Amino acid sequence: MTRFTVSYKLVADHEDEAMALSEKVAGEQSVEVPDDVLSPRIFEIFRGHTQKVSQTSESSWESKISYDSRLLGDDLSQFLNVLLGNVSLYNGVKVTGLSWDKLEHLQLNGPANGINGVRALCSAKSRENRRPLLCSALKPIGLSTAEIAEICYQFALGGIDLIKDDHGLANQASSPFEERVAACTAAVQKAADETGHKAIYLPNVTADGEQTLRRFSIAKKAGAGGALVIPHLCGLHQMNKLAADAEGFPIMAHPAFSGSYVLSNSFGFTPEFLYGELWKAFGADFSIYPNYGGRFSFSMESCKKINSACREELSATKKNCFPAPGGGIQRNSIRQFSEWYGKDTTFLIGGSLYQHPGGVKTACTELIDELESMYKET
Repeated sequence: MTRFTVSYKLVADHEDEAMALSEKVAGEQSVEVPDDVLSPRIFEIFRGHTQKVSQTSESSWESKISYDSRLLGDDLSQFLNVLLGNVSLYNGVKVTGLSWDKLEHLQLNGPANGINGVRALCSAKSRENRRPLLCSALKPIGLSTAEIAEICYQFALGGIDLIKDDHGLANQASSPFEERVAACTAAVQKAADETGHKAIYLPNVTADGEQTLRRFSIAKKAGAGGALVIPHLCGLHQMNKLAADAEGFPIMAHPAFSGSYVLSNSFGFTPEFLYGELWKAFGADFSIYPNYGGRFSFSMESCKKINSACREELSATKKNCFPAPGGGIQRNSIRQFSEWYGKDTTFLIGGSLYQHPGGVKTACTELIDELESMYKET
């Protein structure tokens, strides 16, 4: 059977310590008993094996550990368990990479659309110029459905590419889910009838258990353009299920509840692995992450690594996804971020549009015009 390899960053003062920690991880993530109680067959097949440990800095090491695919069975939850199960409780162990080409037998759906597929759903100008896409969120919580739909209508009139529910909009009494989806879908269509430009509306379908699947189905039947999913609330496996039925209906993944996985330098996942690889493998067409300079700020280096990881086709699914930096993007900074990040980026911009003295319609029109002028073919 195939063995796949997980790369870990280990924190250790010397090589012997790093090797011991690597072997501890290899056992913990597989058989979870002392080696001297294992039969030769179990040790050879089911125990993880350290392939290589190499120093990367004074107290940092890279470990490559291989695992037999028979450890996984056919469950994606068990795949995640082997990837970062018990060692999520270890300090000094951080997942940095994975040999995805060895996992093609898993039912990883990957993005149903990818960057090119999403562009095919967008307005003609954004396709032709291949400029960055612009997205904003409907907020705040507490507005009535009619008030939210009016904001959605103004965004769409302004020519914005994507309009998503704020991740906090769920099924509150102020704006119930089904009522909001119907109203916002109608608002987007009304704007399209008037302007010829149809924005993509993505309602937040995140809910408890099977309710996520139900809301996804409701959104599709209502004529929405895609869905917002919070994978660390509803489950990565639920997003993977949704991706199987998401062709022409892109999924945008939101990072709420994921911070503890990526903010430490010594445990969890690297941001580029979680947001750029893992989410993509489980079906995200857009990966939202905290942008440089924002209130949840990642470093510029980290943001660029996430962007690159998102755009690279994953060998297990042959698809890529849009990096979607959010937070810290202002009306007067989008040109600079566009130059830094490039064309295949979806920029999430919120408060700055709401603060425009001319309203969100005017704010969107100005920003879209600026992006179009930057990337207009000559």
